[in-house]
Amino acid sequence: MIRGTEDTRYAYVNGIIRALEARLLTRGHFDRLIAADHASFNTILSDTPYVRQDDLLNSLDAEEESVRSFFNRFCITEEVKSFIDWPEQLHNIKVKLKEGGEDLLYKQDANIVESWPEVLDEVARFAVDKDPFVLSTNLDRILCKYVYQTAVFVPFFQYYYEMYFELENIRSFFRARQFENRREIFKQVYLPWGRLKLEFFVDNLDVAQEQLGRNFFNTPYVSLIEKGGAYFEENNSFLRLERLYEEYRFGYLLKARRMTFGVEPLFTYYKFKTGEITKLRQVYWGKLNEVPVEDLKESIPDVW
Repeated sequence: MIRGTEDTRYAYVNGIIRALEARLLTRGHFDRLIAADHASFNTILSDTPYVRQDDLLNSLDAEEESVRSFFNRFCITEEVKSFIDWPEQLHNIKVKLKEGGEDLLYKQDANIVESWPEVLDEVARFAVDKDPFVLSTNLDRILCKYVYQTAVFVPFFQYYYEMYFELENIRSFFRARQFENRREIFKQVYLPWGRLKLEFFVDNLDVAQEQLGRNFFNTPYVSLIEKGGAYFEENNSFLRLERLYEEYRFGYLLKARRMTFGVEPLFTYYKFKTGEITKLRQVYWGKLNEVPVEDLKESIPDVW
């Protein structure tokens, strides 16, 4: 088992989390929502926290605030707080630089990220060339560097973020394959903190899908590569790749369920809960915009 923080101060909240985990939605909930109309959503979710408001979207917003408040109240490990705070702070910087609306901003009392020297340099560069793609990719890489440097304080988080960066690189790899200048695009977005090296991805950018599985055979992601890639070849859609991505990531986090102590169960519950809220919004808007039922089903990870 991968070693966690083993911090005994979390014993009390981890007991609460075990009870909260039992209320997470099952695949059955999502299947019924996808098959139903909007008028039936409240009935299907009647045994869940999402019926506190008349409108589902208001319920989702309220539950999102509730789970964040719960995390902030009980997380006393500064490194883990930063894993949640820093991406939101970076998002706010992007929104402000691109002159987005106030409604797009996360609520943040402080912004540590904007004081990082690399971020200051990137903001200055953007003021000159105004390239939003370069801004986003460069800021994301800066964030990932700081997250990885922080995550090495314990193996559970180090391995999680190494895997996360590798999954992000695989996602970028498949998307870059759709462009003529695929090598230049991939090199710009590649995150160097995983175990799969840049050269390995670049060498496979032009390889046919049928060969990719063999080339990735010695990696943990061969199934994702084969199934996600084959689905794209047949349907011109990344839906299955995205679902497998989520299932792999959440599958790793499930290791925290075997931990009695440590901050890992709290971090994992927060990730599962916010992922659940994101998927509920996706189903809601998908039904509203008449997204095909099969596409909605394909998008829902089956992990818990």
